[in-house]
Amino acid sequence: MSVEQEIQIKAALLTEGINAEPEALAGLGEIYKEQNHGLFGWDFENHEGELLPDDFRLPEGTVVQFRKNSRSPYIVKKESSGLVLTKGEEIITGVEWLKRPAFYDLKTSDGVPMTKVAQIGGEDNFFVCYNNFCSHWLDGKQCLFCNLVTTKKTYKSVLSSKKLHQIGEAAGAAFQEGVAEHVLLTGGCYPGEDETAIVSKIIRTIGEYTGLKRIPGCLLASPPKDLKEIERIYESGINGIGYSLEIWDRRLFSAICPGKYEEPGYDKFLETLTYAAEVFGRGQVFCAFVTGIEPRESLLEGVEFMAQRGIYSLCFVWSPAPGSKLEGHRTPSPEWYVETNEKIVDIFQRYDLPPTANHCYRCDGNTLFHDETRRRMSVNKNINNK
Repeated sequence: MSVEQEIQIKAALLTEGINAEPEALAGLGEIYKEQNHGLFGWDFENHEGELLPDDFRLPEGTVVQFRKNSRSPYIVKKESSGLVLTKGEEIITGVEWLKRPAFYDLKTSDGVPMTKVAQIGGEDNFFVCYNNFCSHWLDGKQCLFCNLVTTKKTYKSVLSSKKLHQIGEAAGAAFQEGVAEHVLLTGGCYPGEDETAIVSKIIRTIGEYTGLKRIPGCLLASPPKDLKEIERIYESGINGIGYSLEIWDRRLFSAICPGKYEEPGYDKFLETLTYAAEVFGRGQVFCAFVTGIEPRESLLEGVEFMAQRGIYSLCFVWSPAPGSKLEGHRTPSPEWYVETNEKIVDIFQRYDLPPTANHCYRCDGNTLFHDETRRRMSVNKNINNK
């Protein structure tokens, strides 16, 4: 099986969901990494009390997020040869659950399980949601695709807010174990708090506990009122930063993200992203888009706007998850995502965005662009070797 075929399979699994027979789940939470719902719930249905994989790996190394859907035609089964992905009677490919990190069994110095503080996304991404709350939920103006607050209430699997030493101890354990190569920090919107002061302390604390002078990874933050705060964040020691505009089309943005449209506002996002690229440099700034809600044409317009300014677009495959206002809706077809992703990577290459060391194809099971970039690099390598 080729990486190209795995991209097609991954797109299908992210848009159709997946299920697994009970026998296939043996060892989950002991040998293999389980879901801990550190931020959103990406599954198509709630599964409170049921242990499920966080993500898994296909034979050529493609990492796929596990999105439970009891009605999905895709099922993981246990065969004598190992785990296989099936569709009906057809065996499509083998799969592997990801190994459970050893630090998942550890507690912080004040007795909190480290899984309630941080998780590993994919194979090597140390992830912390430093604040599992968003103020836009208070007046019902949360983004329509968001289930941050309902996920926290449903699973109660993480702390709503984390102390500095808890994050530092978990980071130290993860990096010492060798399961973390990158860091991703994020939190819900909460105007009135000094987010820059909070995240700067977190970044410096991670540096203290890991011994890293510069933190490889990305902070996804809210746009600050004073753009100079971006310089403070850079000086704290993290290599990348991003902002979640979510939707490029301005009118759709106002409808899909009503709270963000009011505060901080569409233009503030553009101003912040542009300034951040000047501070952090080309290829070190990221704009997150939720893809599949707006037309391809407008999404690609936004991706090109960002690429012109040296900014990558993180284009997540939308999951109409329970607890969000778009629960039960349908995503576009897998083919739509594959074709759109190819056009996205075309734009990255056209503007010669430099490779990023802040995340990779092993980090993230819910985007496709790293996989497509890897596929193209492999093709070019084979051509050059002929």
